[in-house]
Amino acid sequence: MTTRGDRTRAKLIKATLSVVAEVGYAKTSTRAIATKAKVAEGTLYRHFPDKMSLFFAAALEPSEAVLEWVEALPTKAGKRTVEGNLVDALFQLSSLQERVLPLEIAIQNDPELAAHRRSSLAQSSGSLAGPPEALVAYLEAEQSLGRLNKAVHPRAAAMTLLAALFGIGMMSAARGGRIQRPDLVELVKMFVHGAAPRKGA
Repeated sequence: MTTRGDRTRAKLIKATLSVVAEVGYAKTSTRAIATKAKVAEGTLYRHFPDKMSLFFAAALEPSEAVLEWVEALPTKAGKRTVEGNLVDALFQLSSLQERVLPLEIAIQNDPELAAHRRSSLAQSSGSLAGPPEALVAYLEAEQSLGRLNKAVHPRAAAMTLLAALFGIGMMSAARGGRIQRPDLVELVKMFVHGAAPRKGA
């Protein structure tokens, strides 16, 4: 992308965040975004394939450093402990969730956005991308090193951890607070050590 293209993309993201702050995701239209960015509406689709992609780009743009950290997660396999690495990863992801949670709620409540999400998942065969895929790759790497039970299915485990993180985030937001590290420690301990009772316990 050219420097001019980068500037236009940045303008669109800034405009999206501004309009969303005023009216919320559900009421934010591509026309309103284009007007705020002072570009033609068609320009938006030269930088983003659809409104959903722009929404997620806008939600995640301020978290570039966190995204880079999570993308590097597979390189941490074999270092420190699985438990420590997973707690760190989920804590990093919790900051992303704070930005993405309002969008996820809007998707669930807006028929158009929900339909688009279903269509996108169908086209991708339900595959994960970005941070979720990095978590899967990390679990696979730890499994290959013998530090994770061979019976564990990495993709299912990643989905379970992320779903639990989402639930903790929802409860924290309902209480007017943020995700706390001790909550994640307990979650990861249960994942790593299992919920089954130990012999003799």
